[in-house]
Amino acid sequence: MSGNDPRRPNGGRQSPNGARPNHPNRQGQPRRRPTPEELRRREAARREAERRKAYEKEMRRRERKRNRQVFFGRFIVFLIVLAILLCAAGIIFLLMFNRTPHEDPDSGKIRYFYGGDEVRAEDAENCIVDGTPFLCFNDLADYVGMAESGSAWGLKFLIPDEGGVGDSSGTGREEYVIFPTNEKEADINGQTIRIDGINRIIGEEVWVSLDFISEYMRGLSAVYNSDRGEVRVSRLTDDVLTTEEKTVYLPVEFTLKPVVSMENIPESDIPGETGENTGDDEPVYELDFINDLSEYEKYMNPEDRDVYLTLVNTVNLLDQSYTPSDLVDCKYTAQGRNTQQLRLYANKALEALMKEMQAEGFYNMAVYSGFRSYSYQNMLFNQYTENELAKNPNLSREQAEQIVLTYSTRPGTSEHQTGLAVDMDTLGTFSTDFEYEPEYAWLQENAWKFGFILRFPKNKTDITTIQFEPWHYRYVGRYHAKKIYNLGLCLEEYVEMWKNGSIS
Repeated sequence: MSGNDPRRPNGGRQSPNGARPNHPNRQGQPRRRPTPEELRRREAARREAERRKAYEKEMRRRERKRNRQVFFGRFIVFLIVLAILLCAAGIIFLLMFNRTPHEDPDSGKIRYFYGGDEVRAEDAENCIVDGTPFLCFNDLADYVGMAESGSAWGLKFLIPDEGGVGDSSGTGREEYVIFPTNEKEADINGQTIRIDGINRIIGEEVWVSLDFISEYMRGLSAVYNSDRGEVRVSRLTDDVLTTEEKTVYLPVEFTLKPVVSMENIPESDIPGETGENTGDDEPVYELDFINDLSEYEKYMNPEDRDVYLTLVNTVNLLDQSYTPSDLVDCKYTAQGRNTQQLRLYANKALEALMKEMQAEGFYNMAVYSGFRSYSYQNMLFNQYTENELAKNPNLSREQAEQIVLTYSTRPGTSEHQTGLAVDMDTLGTFSTDFEYEPEYAWLQENAWKFGFILRFPKNKTDITTIQFEPWHYRYVGRYHAKKIYNLGLCLEEYVEMWKNGSIS
């Protein structure tokens, strides 16, 4: 469009100086310029609008972020639930079809493992009879080094004596078992017992109930896993001697021992001949028990009191075949240790002692060692000697043994073989620090009441030749324990005076 524009002031023309003329208002007046105050208000309104816009944008961004988090959270929960459902389905599947890497469910086989090695796999129908699992005792004999003799109709299995050779003849000192074929019995060291399951012959092999291992053998574990179709047999480790560098196994032996009477021990080992009370009647002591221990009285103070005065040391030895016939399990064995055993009277007297200690508020006492067989003591002594040699390679074996003799004994010289000695404390470390525990102080004052004495006192090491052992207690019965306590003697001194008639 050219020319004058009637719609614009001055026909749309600029003023002579090039500036746009002021537009008149509706009344024909020029437009008024905004004041500084108005400009400030306008600028403030503009900034407020921008701030509100930015705020709303941030809120929208946060809302989107929150929605994403909710989505991913729900997605994670969904994945977890899905994983749980899949695991449950897998478990149900395994339970329903009983499929494991070690068992073919269609094969019907039972696999036998000895010390972790698979030895054989047999048809389940030959291994499980009336729900009772059986194992081949010949395999077990090979695993632990037992010798075999006799025929398949009455095989005899021998555990060689310490240091002996497992041949078929033996030396007469071995432990043994005989399984009469097709009988529910076994002959263990001359004692006939009834067992679960009939002894069976498969070819030239003897198969016996798995329960026989658990009930009548020590040093072994035998477990049947029906789900996996496995029988696993393994040696038990000695938790005292086993280290990170060396594993020491407990000796394999039978729970039933040859019946050996005390008369078979040399006379020098047993003061007295009849075991009957002699001399004046025992005086009445003020015992002040908290508990009613009347049912234990005959055990704490036996009538045949001299029988339990047996002295065993480096002069008075026990034969390696000696094992008490009245050993029973000690229920106060420390947790995590193999169940210890003591002779009946010593064990019952110890139960009374423990009950009274607990009534006094002492609950941490536990038994760590009781009966030890000749073979176990021999292994223990040899292991201690090896430890001393390892600590000081410059020692000769004889020198190492002399060090060991200050805190342990040779086989045949250990009181633990009598079944009358017990190692007990609150520490479980066989440390002389037990001397400073309140339980030790209580035992010093009260052990005699239950028939026990501290066997190796601190001030008698020159006589006993054994260092102070605050944890080692010996059952002799209350009659003798009270005299030993009053006179402040060790057992060697007391027995000598008793033999000479100085003590009645």
